[in-house]
Amino acid sequence: MHTIADNDLFQRLAFDNPWWEFKADTKIEFRNPPKRIFFPAFYDLISGNPSSDVQVLAGPLRAGKTVMMRQAIAALVESGVKPTSIFYCNMTVPSYTAADAATLFEMFCRRYRHGPDAKLYVFYDEVQYVKDWEQELLKLADMRPNACIVAAVSSLITGQTSHGGRLSTFVLPPLTFLEFLRFRNSEEKIFGHEKGLNNAPMALRANALPALNMEFYRYINFGGFLEGIIMSKEGTPAPTFIRDGVADKVLHKDLASLQGVNDAQELNRLFSVLAFNTAREVTMDELAKTIGIAKNTLRKYLDYLESAFLIRRLTRVDRDAKKFQRAVAFKVYLTAPCLYSALYAPVAMKDQFFKRLAETALVSQWLGSPHMANLAYASWRGGSIDLLSLDPNTGQPDHVYELDWDNRYGRPGKGPEELIGFVEGTNRKANPYILTASIARPATMRGIDFTLAPLALYTYWLERDIAAKL
Repeated sequence: MHTIADNDLFQRLAFDNPWWEFKADTKIEFRNPPKRIFFPAFYDLISGNPSSDVQVLAGPLRAGKTVMMRQAIAALVESGVKPTSIFYCNMTVPSYTAADAATLFEMFCRRYRHGPDAKLYVFYDEVQYVKDWEQELLKLADMRPNACIVAAVSSLITGQTSHGGRLSTFVLPPLTFLEFLRFRNSEEKIFGHEKGLNNAPMALRANALPALNMEFYRYINFGGFLEGIIMSKEGTPAPTFIRDGVADKVLHKDLASLQGVNDAQELNRLFSVLAFNTAREVTMDELAKTIGIAKNTLRKYLDYLESAFLIRRLTRVDRDAKKFQRAVAFKVYLTAPCLYSALYAPVAMKDQFFKRLAETALVSQWLGSPHMANLAYASWRGGSIDLLSLDPNTGQPDHVYELDWDNRYGRPGKGPEELIGFVEGTNRKANPYILTASIARPATMRGIDFTLAPLALYTYWLERDIAAKL
């Protein structure tokens, strides 16, 4: 029987790194698929002076991590970096199991005679399949202090820096509504020529709100992943790649087994229940009873689903915006509303369920931002606040949201009593919003100024504002 030799492994590495063959007179032409709005910030992170020894690119399956890494490699080559100073390795390639991550890298270094102080760019894709990958890559960083090491993972607690600041995380979330509009070439039709300027006024074209709401409907049902934009048509089933990718890799064997989740049926049942309850408050007792599992097991499953970028949990606060000592209830959100369509069916805009998917879409815009950690919701006996953000310095609410997809506050009658009462009791300087289907105007109640704004418009603006700060 023949064994896999180092030369066989290097041939596979060379296949994955075609730029190694570039000559001085090679005409460099890279295919240029659309770039995510997160690309400039990611590229600046790795092309400048990285703040950590290992940069982790984390996000769900199908978010475009591999594409973004390859776009970064193309940009490095085009900027003048020597192609043989760039190493890319996808750890899902079966033949690479014959060697560890460090051995594959050193194989590359020996071939191109890179000394220990060489300036190198090292990209490991789907590195979560490597046992103790964090420690392995930090050892590599110690051996190669001038190497920029980037690791892409599909399962990780989001937005954290660990190992004493030596490992930092850059989150690539599902497609935002802003990206969806740009990839569909809809943004300019709706907003006009100034749409690309982050400081430009957010002005809709005349009578464009129905068109924006229709795009919002498409985004909610089909728009979390680029393939969904390409493949989907109204009236057709949700893209099967989302359903099959989630079911096979995330909920069944690949990633789940790596984190000690062995009962795929229980995990599947829990995720289905959580998806059906997106944008709702749930309790540990209710979930444990519904799924028929112990609370310790439930906590492990919830942590896994969040680390795999399938759900996000929001902290509950009381009517005074104070956190509870025991977190027995939380609000759950899918990380992309189109996951609901993939699991069940697309939801019509007039369906009562659509409001909760619209709220899910709003929350998903924060996933790539550090401000995600500041989001919460409030509930108490007899009242609730849909969504709020807490100032990390004061702990007080600075933005407070109520969703009004039915436009009920646009009609004569009772005003937003709960919202105004909450702001009066917590922080009168907070920015209150009523997010509607189609009403836009300022308003005042009991001396509190608040804004009624179309939810689709606010969702677009929110991501445009976040993108400007990346």
